Amino acid sequence: MQPLYRSGSWVVSLLLLAGCASTNVTNRKIDVRGKIARPDRILVYDFAASPADVPAEFRRPDESYQRSTPQTPQEIEAGRQLGAEVAKDLVAEIDAMGLPAVVASGQPGPRIGDILIRGDFLSIDEGSTAKRLVVGFGVGAAELKTRVEGYQMTAQGLRRLGSGEVDSGGSK
Repeated sequence: MQPLYRSGSWVVSLLLLAGCASTNVTNRKIDVRGKIARPDRILVYDFAASPADVPAEFRRPDESYQRSTPQTPQEIEAGRQLGAEVAKDLVAEIDAMGLPAVVASGQPGPRIGDILIRGDFLSIDEGSTAKRLVVGFGVGAAELKTRVEGYQMTAQGLRRLGSGEVDSGGSK
């Protein structure tokens, strides 16, 4: 297998794909340095809309998956639809880079060497149309905070490559 690229830089690149009007990457952590082999597949999981949607194999005891305010069933369903769309769009972006990406649902489980990308929405604020129209200047803009993680399947199990949070906002 050929070396793919620096693992930390690809995680950051994937985080930037979530682009909206403005995007800020924070809490970036690179767990693996150096080159990794080009994967046969990149599995992109639907982004989790609620803490209960984060698959057990991706939960880490040192990280919180709890929200500060409870979600309504409507917010969870809208988040799940958005999570599926984000995964689909991310697969298209990765494919456009010439890498073999697929949405994870309906696929066989990860094989050794596969890359796995997952994310969850930490907060979604639709903003206020009235404030945008009346006050202007970015007041009432929509905001989205997302955590994204990249893993590689190894013979010993999942190895986290890196993670980061993306704060996106816009007035549309």
